[in-house]
Amino acid sequence: MSQPVLEQLREQTRPAHLALEAQPLLKRVLSSRLTEIEYGQLLQSMLAFYQTLESKLIPATAALLERHPDPDYRYLPRVALLANDCRVLGCASPGLIHPPIELRLEGSGAYLIGVLYVIEGSTQGGRFIAKHLAQTLGLDENSGASFFNIHQWNNSWAAFRSWLSTDLERHYQDDTRSIIEGANMTFSTLHTHLDQWQLFAHGR
Repeated sequence: MSQPVLEQLREQTRPAHLALEAQPLLKRVLSSRLTEIEYGQLLQSMLAFYQTLESKLIPATAALLERHPDPDYRYLPRVALLANDCRVLGCASPGLIHPPIELRLEGSGAYLIGVLYVIEGSTQGGRFIAKHLAQTLGLDENSGASFFNIHQWNNSWAAFRSWLSTDLERHYQDDTRSIIEGANMTFSTLHTHLDQWQLFAHGR
């Protein structure tokens, strides 16, 4: 019996996942000395990333759902949440850098599944960040931390896992390599973007 794709994803993306968690901007957000300015820099960087990503991710996900309908899974756009958090904290920047994101979202359903695995899975880490933001900066979903509180009104991670294990895995069982490639590329692309954003922020 072959190993379930979720287990393969966890095992084969672990190095890229751990490397992203160690990226200084993300690591700093869990510091007890986190400042609102530092948090605002992370929000700005994530907004720039999702503005670029979602222009392709949203239509690609809609097309995947047309091919493989699921009663529960829906992708909840992140850009509006991040933009609102930036406005609330007064850190909206007209000079956002938008990275060239090398993710092939057209055509390959398997690759897209890997991308969604990372994006939806990140809501689980968001739970810990949301709790930390409440404790350190007094922020909640209404005061600048809606992005990291997305799990409160959108259980998309559970819905995605169910969709993957009950339908998608069967259709893409011969293309697991592309699923894993999509996930690893998403981790590494976000990592590279955050590194570039740090250089941009420090150079201003």
